[in-house]
Amino acid sequence: MRVALFGGTFDPIHTAHIRSAQLVADALRLDRVLLMPTFVPPHKLKVSMAPAADRLAMCRLAAKEDARLFVSDMEIRRGGASFTADTLHTLRGEHPQDEWFLLVGADMFLTLGTWYHFEEILAMATVCTVPRDGIGAEALRAYAATLPQEGRFYIARTPVGDISSTAIRAAIAAGDATADMLPPSVAAYISEKGLYRGRETMDLKSMEPQFIEIIRRRESDHRFLHSLEVAKSAEYLARRYGGDPDKARVAGLLHDVMKDISPSEQLQIFKDFGILLDDVEKDAQKLWHARAGAAFIEHILHIDDRDLLNAVRYHTTGRAGMSLLEKIVFVADFISADRSYPDVDKMRALAEVSLEDAMRYALRYTIDDLQKKGARVHPDTLAALQELTEGGQHG
Repeated sequence: MRVALFGGTFDPIHTAHIRSAQLVADALRLDRVLLMPTFVPPHKLKVSMAPAADRLAMCRLAAKEDARLFVSDMEIRRGGASFTADTLHTLRGEHPQDEWFLLVGADMFLTLGTWYHFEEILAMATVCTVPRDGIGAEALRAYAATLPQEGRFYIARTPVGDISSTAIRAAIAAGDATADMLPPSVAAYISEKGLYRGRETMDLKSMEPQFIEIIRRRESDHRFLHSLEVAKSAEYLARRYGGDPDKARVAGLLHDVMKDISPSEQLQIFKDFGILLDDVEKDAQKLWHARAGAAFIEHILHIDDRDLLNAVRYHTTGRAGMSLLEKIVFVADFISADRSYPDVDKMRALAEVSLEDAMRYALRYTIDDLQKKGARVHPDTLAALQELTEGGQHG
């Protein structure tokens, strides 16, 4: 059979979802489109979500609109954040005789290069999308051209209406009409269950469980433990030196979110978001994850806190003019409980007395280590040390 996986939060599933599935099924002569609501979205944050059981029930109601639509609870049963690459691996293993397609929304298609193991996704399925108002077929084709040439893509010609689950939730909370946006059975279910009547608010502390799920699936066990420990150290230092403990903890959790992805995937992120590497960065892949991580947090998780973004971006090199949060995350990365390098006890002792003293020691340690290896030192690292050294002399 020819089967398309169509995953998402479906919070709630709406008429544009159904229309997209039908357009692609018609064009590619698909036998089935498998609607799969995710338990926790791996590529974006949700301020609040309807319970998984309700989102699954709404998908099952919407699937009655077309006999080719089926619903799977695989990712909900799995729990946590599920990545498309893992789900496709499982589906292909269970149904090796089927030809697989992947249907994604136009907005998510434009972030495909940031997805976990996206190159594996391209090898396993033809990726399909449908234009919508504001994201035309030409823009989608242009983006597809930037992805690896071995990828297979289908971009529909006919756009679907500009309907979003976010707009539907806001309309319901405001008491506005949503009749044209939802299948009637789904609208009736939402009304009966009283879903989406509260206003959505976001704060970093409440999002921490999602951050943890995102890094749990993106990082190795060793890296995940390190991120948790850096978060603890960052929170401790923030409390000690008058910073924001919640923001410091989140920055610590996310600082290595792109550390374990391949260089080619990191390069794709740079290409997607117009990030130009300087001469030192081009030759130092160990620096890439910090810039890729900041880009992922800003453009995929849609966190626009510039101080947090800079704390992630500069946690490896440092820079002149670092904020308190940037210094906290930089030092926390050196002193976390999982660290065991020769000078770690000295670093921890300095961090108890002065962030600046700890920074100076860490920067000198970094520079000495790079020089011993014959590697170039990033100008930002030298500028950070110079500023702290001159400041110490004047102080």
